[in-house]
Amino acid sequence: MSGPQALEPIVGDLIREAIQVDVPAVDTDLIETGLLDSLALVTLITELEREFGFQLPLDDFDVERFRTVERIAAFVAEHRPEAEGSAA
Repeated sequence: MSGPQALEPIVGDLIREAIQVDVPAVDTDLIETGLLDSLALVTLITELEREFGFQLPLDDFDVERFRTVERIAAFVAEHRPEAEGSAA
């Protein structure tokens, strides 16, 4: 499996390493719970770009896509270079 679900543990590890936050579950709202603030979000986006080899287009930025590990993994699956060459 190479879709978003396969990326969830990787995203969770990256969050733990980049912003020193342990996420209780993949559907935990990181913003509502205060686990992810604006500075941590910028740090996380930078690390996601570095780790997965893409740049977040400003036109594509929507904080809703960064609320949970599930949503972040789906976003990464959509934007990483391997996804661009595959048929959907």
